[in-house]
Amino acid sequence: MHNPSTAGTAQGAVPHGKPSPTASRSVLLWTIIALFLLNCLNYIDRLLFSVAQELIKIDLGLSDFQLGLIGGPAFAILYTLFSFPIARAADRGRRVRIIAISLTLWSAMTAFCGMAANFVQMLIGRAAVSIGEAGCTPASHSLISDAFPAERRTTVIAIFAVAGPFGAMFAAVVGGALIGSYGWRAAFIICGAAGILLAILFGATVPEPARTHPSSSPSFLFTFRHLLRRRSFALVALAGGVAGIGSYANQQYMVSFLMRAHGLSLANASLLMGLVIGGVGILFTLIGGPAMDLGHRRYPRIKAWLPSVSLLWCGMLYAIAFQIPAVSLAVGLMILASMGQHFYMPAMYAHGQDVAPPHMRAMASAIIIATSSVMGYGLGPPLVGLVSDILAEAARGAAGLDLADCAKRATQACEAASAQGLRLSLSFGSCFFILAAGLFALASRWMTADVADRDQP
Repeated sequence: MHNPSTAGTAQGAVPHGKPSPTASRSVLLWTIIALFLLNCLNYIDRLLFSVAQELIKIDLGLSDFQLGLIGGPAFAILYTLFSFPIARAADRGRRVRIIAISLTLWSAMTAFCGMAANFVQMLIGRAAVSIGEAGCTPASHSLISDAFPAERRTTVIAIFAVAGPFGAMFAAVVGGALIGSYGWRAAFIICGAAGILLAILFGATVPEPARTHPSSSPSFLFTFRHLLRRRSFALVALAGGVAGIGSYANQQYMVSFLMRAHGLSLANASLLMGLVIGGVGILFTLIGGPAMDLGHRRYPRIKAWLPSVSLLWCGMLYAIAFQIPAVSLAVGLMILASMGQHFYMPAMYAHGQDVAPPHMRAMASAIIIATSSVMGYGLGPPLVGLVSDILAEAARGAAGLDLADCAKRATQACEAASAQGLRLSLSFGSCFFILAAGLFALASRWMTADVADRDQP
């Protein structure tokens, strides 16, 4: 019986684990730079909404729950649905072309969001952005796995992943400045135009690496069953989704939290968000990837226990930080918490590439991304937004106010109730980091065996 995982090497492929013999250092360098820029724009366009949402909330008359729907399910549902067919195409076709088309689509839709006049239009625009962004990570991971040797894979994926916090910092600092100077609509249109230009450059200059596996791939169901039989893969994907609930909620509501709870301006709040999520994330994502590559030989389970310890640290400190009334101490604790937030993504994606046979790598990333999106984006922002609205209403009730009173005249008591609801809901969301830490620890039991047996049916 034919086993797709042992199929012969297709024409133009090279032996497993080796980079393309024609790829020079300069080509590899430009490949990772271009992918870094691509992923940076991925996160800028994704997080610009979070930076601008307090202004969007006022302009479009939205609640925290509606903001959560736009930042969460509107993005997650189509992102998840389209990630699988695009990953299948990436396992068979030209990944550079797929990435360039995806970038063009999500950039055009980012510009469209800048022209939205109401909740429905913004919801549609963000959903369309997600379709384009679904083509970014699976195809990029597959391309990286064929362009770079296995022993450098976690490091290269960490460089690709560090574009996330870098993009978050750029969206917060530069995006916040653009919004302050020209308004949120202009910022969306400018970022969309920049993405279209990068898509043209990417498609024209990045070479398609030779494949290390056949161009044909097994069916979706075969791939899905094969990967989920690896218990460490299933647990790591689940852990990423659970951690994403806290992570994506923090991303969406941190600027709002700093503005409501500590009275900061949008410019100062976005600057601090850039420091907490972006600046710290850049450093610790770059530390985490090489550390796991270097330590893997001596500590085979490092890709499980290092994320586990760091997520436990992260969840506890964030939960405390959101309750601290002094802004300097709160931000200090958030910076310390953020140090532990950025180890799990490189480990999660690298383990997916390690445990998957070569012809299933894009699909492995797609499954991880789908879990992360459905749970992280799909549940995180709307859940935290809904809890915030409920707790804020309870605080208003205790003060003898209701939402209609606060809509007519914003008083200090109304603002305090809104801030209190968001404080408590973000601390609640931080508990998901702790749950994810337990799932990573559990995955360590099967991690080394699953990698060793990856080609077994």
